[in-house]
Amino acid sequence: MLNKVIWFDNPNEFIKRLVSIWVDYNASDIHITPSKDYVYIRFRISGNLVSFYWITLEQYEKLLNTIKVRAYMTIDEHNHIQDWKMSFNFKKWEEDLLVNVRVSVLPTIYWENTVMRLLLSGSKYLDINNLGFSNNTLDRVKNILNMNDWLVLLCGGTWSWKTTTLYSLLHEFDPITNAVFTLEDPVEYVIDWYVQSEIKERKIWDDKVNYTFQEWLVWILRQDPDIIMIWEIRRGVEASICLEAASTWHIVMWSTHASSAIGAITRLKKLWVEPYLLASSIKYIIFQKLLRWLCPHCRKEIILNKNEIPEKFQSYLPLDKNKFYSVNSEWCENCTKWYVWNTLVAEIIQNDDDIYNQILSEGGDIEFNAILKWKWFIPYYIDALNKAFEWLIDIKDVIILD
Repeated sequence: MLNKVIWFDNPNEFIKRLVSIWVDYNASDIHITPSKDYVYIRFRISGNLVSFYWITLEQYEKLLNTIKVRAYMTIDEHNHIQDWKMSFNFKKWEEDLLVNVRVSVLPTIYWENTVMRLLLSGSKYLDINNLGFSNNTLDRVKNILNMNDWLVLLCGGTWSWKTTTLYSLLHEFDPITNAVFTLEDPVEYVIDWYVQSEIKERKIWDDKVNYTFQEWLVWILRQDPDIIMIWEIRRGVEASICLEAASTWHIVMWSTHASSAIGAITRLKKLWVEPYLLASSIKYIIFQKLLRWLCPHCRKEIILNKNEIPEKFQSYLPLDKNKFYSVNSEWCENCTKWYVWNTLVAEIIQNDDDIYNQILSEGGDIEFNAILKWKWFIPYYIDALNKAFEWLIDIKDVIILD
């Protein structure tokens, strides 16, 4: 990596340089972090932060002001959190790319920390077939296309491609014959034919009056939608409105943070969502997680005994000694830090009579797992194990999964 102090004259051109590096290295985020003497610019590549540049505090002031102007932030506000977005066209790989950038600025003891998450708009980047779902999971996910109503809940941690998966699902519907509405904060992919709304609720230093999430959602329901995609929900009243919409002949998709598909149900109950509403409205719960994709040029073969792998995996191992691959710490000219990209591992719960009754009950995760076990439910960590058998991901990344 470059990892040196640099100078620039034009902040706009420097931003384009950062985006060019992002594209070349398949990074997900750019972190611009001030310290006492310098500002460090790092990229998150395959889940790891990698240092590229240092700039001076004077240079950062110019850069930060430019970022704020392009992201429609208040340039003279330094004591409050600000977040919004910017976008620009970029040419790479002989292709015109629309780059969407979600920008967050946070005050610190030295200056303001900036993080930019970058997303590409384009059909090949929002194709459900290209995200890395295993064939079995992909077939079940595509069953969503046969729905006329009900709710799809997509859950995962931060940086797990939740929004990308939601938009990839939306792309499977014909936008001309379906009225597709989205409600986001902010809109991350701008798509023709979609009715896209942004929620930016009022901040204490902002005089603009904005509608609340609940008000926006109620008005969307009056606009005769077929499909509604909702950005992340954190409050019980918001969740209840979405569930009610899914019960009135609409397809509703939304995302939330959870550590598993079962954990999403538990989280909604903790938001005081009525169990009967949850049980009668939800159809699919998808949990997904990103794991790093091994470079095929430098990965190394390893043999692991069955007793070297945690017990929860052992019944899925075909042999006492199994061949896997792991990273090779030697330098490789074909990859970045021994990985070439990311892939999804996932699990999916489909609501039926047994799941319906379990949601209505007071039972917890243990009872849910007992029901799912005899339904041939495949947990995400077993989906990951299968990909390790296919030599796509590092077995050492798999066996540490919860």
